Amino acid sequence: MIPIILIISFLLDSIVSNFISFDSLFQPLFTLMALIIIFPYFISHKGNQNYLLTCFITGICYDLIYTDTLVIHGFLFLLIGYIIMKLNLVLASNCLNDIIIGVIIIIFYRLIMYALLLITANISFDIFAIIKGIYSSLILNIIYIFLVFLITDKISDKMKIRRAN
Repeated sequence: MIPIILIISFLLDSIVSNFISFDSLFQPLFTLMALIIIFPYFISHKGNQNYLLTCFITGICYDLIYTDTLVIHGFLFLLIGYIIMKLNLVLASNCLNDIIIGVIIIIFYRLIMYALLLITANISFDIFAIIKGIYSSLILNIIYIFLVFLITDKISDKMKIRRAN
């Protein structure tokens, strides 16, 4: 189920971006949100190193497909995966906590990306650009976390029932 969630989220990032304008209130970060949803499946089956490796590889793929850079998102997704691991130690895995983690990750991602763009002198400093980037990402991605959590929760429950029989 883990690869399916990542692949669907990865493809939806591209598809939704084609239909939504850049200045819209709905900016997708579905791949990042998928990292939040898949974390509990690594804890029960494989372990933290495999989760961090998955985050890094997903970031590298994100770089190559969407941004034409080589390792920026690889290391950024690795750092985000580490933050998700630490937040899941404090918060239980449920829908509300996944949404809270999603909000924290979106804010962190937007601030780091804005800082990187600022350091490389690609943009000038504007606090309103940071705020707009954050709130334009929140609405759609919170809805996405909610829907994917419900779907994966139902599938997991069905799989547990089948294993018990």
